[in-house]
Amino acid sequence: MLPLLCIVALLADPVGGTWKNPLVKKGYLNSPLVETTPFVFHDRLYLAENYQAFVDSTDKKLGSDSEKDALRIRDVESGQVVSVALREHSFGTVFVTGEQVYAFSAKNTRGKPWRTATSVSMTRSTDLKVWSEPRVVLEGEGAEQIFNVAVCRGPDRFNLLYETNDPKYRPFTFKYCESDDLVHWRRIAGALYGTNKYVGGPALYFEGGWYYTLYLEALPNTEYETRISRSRDLKHWQDAPPDRPFLTFDRNKKNLPLRPSELHEKNASDAELCYFKGKTIVYFTGSDQQVAGDLQRAEFVGTPRELFEHFFKGVPEPTATRDEAGPRSPPAR
Repeated sequence: MLPLLCIVALLADPVGGTWKNPLVKKGYLNSPLVETTPFVFHDRLYLAENYQAFVDSTDKKLGSDSEKDALRIRDVESGQVVSVALREHSFGTVFVTGEQVYAFSAKNTRGKPWRTATSVSMTRSTDLKVWSEPRVVLEGEGAEQIFNVAVCRGPDRFNLLYETNDPKYRPFTFKYCESDDLVHWRRIAGALYGTNKYVGGPALYFEGGWYYTLYLEALPNTEYETRISRSRDLKHWQDAPPDRPFLTFDRNKKNLPLRPSELHEKNASDAELCYFKGKTIVYFTGSDQQVAGDLQRAEFVGTPRELFEHFFKGVPEPTATRDEAGPRSPPAR
């Protein structure tokens, strides 16, 4: 891991005073991975990696060798890949409950363009080595395609977020579902996020009575940073102040994976996190939203709840803020 200077943002606070981003960037991992999920199982830290086989292909062309794309599990301490949970899947995530580890991922459709998916698969394991036969647990509505997925435990049931290009909304709008058993999922009427703006690269958590969604904010000059929003019911959302990005990019960083050396970082996306040994561990990707990522790690000394609440410090809870549907966004990324 290369050393990286700790850059702590000191920003003018819209609610008065100053505000510091509590996340400390720990360095670059020299990896073109994009979507990853850190998780803890039996007191060890693992990383679920969405491997895109084109990065090891001879032509480095998007979609090459896509039949080898997979969701694989890596032991962070040893650096070893311990298993492959799902093959020919994309945009996967992992969720741990008790002695079970569940993997959810969009199922690639054979014969269709690269990363075309219309359903979500689930598999589970008790040892991270042997995985159950994958089963489809969610089908797209109509002609919609499915991209990133995320799962959390809510106050009385499980919740799933999936990213969609449903033509009724802007591309990559988030839809939310609920389940009592992690197998049978029901869409929640009116539970949407991103209908009125570009979003992407989502994550979903429930802490202290709030649902938190991490999402990608599109900035001028085709730059992107991760921001955070909260909700009591998955229907009414309150974004953190715009001067409080969850993670942002470093314009001084060049030599991006699989990109011309003179280009600088323009992206900080696909952030996911877990709590491990007194710290909240965050993995996210940089680069410039083209071809490949640039995997990085950040940390916060404290719990995810403490981290999330920091972004809303001094911000009063609204009576209701509904994510209203708006016109569709520019073409999909």
